[in-house]
Parts: sequence; structure tokens; C-alpha cells
Amino acid sequence: MKLAPSFTIALALAMLPGCGASLSGLCDDKCDCTGSCSERDQVECVDALEDAERSAEYDGCEDQFDEAISCIDDEFVCDGRDVAIAGCNTVIENLRECAGLPVSAAVVAQFFF
Repeated sequence: MKLAPSFTIALALAMLPGCGASLSGLCDDKCDCTGSCSERDQVECVDALEDAERSAEYDGCEDQFDEAISCIDDEFVCDGRDVAIAGCNTVIENLRECAGLPVSAAVVAQFFF
């Protein structure tokens, strides 16, 4: 199977050691759980999270964004074909208070809708 160059690069970057959770890894987990993601859906998930990350950074809320993503990574459970994330309400609320509803909603939407 031949992988698209951008997908191959994203996969390689996701496998590099670093700080915190990988956005593409979280989107992969979501797609694996729901079983309903096309490659385009996966790319759109990563793009939405990267846009939210840039907005959070612009607002000086990178710590709150990182905490929310780390919590989602830690609490992520595949329940049948649904994603369950318990225990992240407080950190997501902290992100909303800092960066605003559009940023927190963009993060939440990737895992619950």
C-alpha cells in the first residue's frame, strides 16, 4: 500500500518523542474507535486541533490547551464505537475561560461529534 507523502510525514512526526500528546495520534485514536473516518476526516481533525492550538497560543493559553489535550489523551476510552472522555471538564473549562468558546468547542467537537 502506498501512503500519501503528507500522511507519511504526519505519521513520522506523530511517532517522534516529544512533550505531551500528539494531535494526529488523538485523531487516529478517534478514527480507530468510531470506524467511520476517511483519510480526509482524519486530516480535518488534525487541522481543526492545530487551528485551535494556534488560536490558544495567540491568546496566551498554550498551557491550558496542552492540559486539555493531555487530559483527553489520558482519559480517552473507546466505548463501542463512541469516544468517552471522563474527567476533563475542568481543564476544558479552563481552556474556554482563557481562549474562549470557539477554541474549546473546536477541541471538544473533534471527539464528541
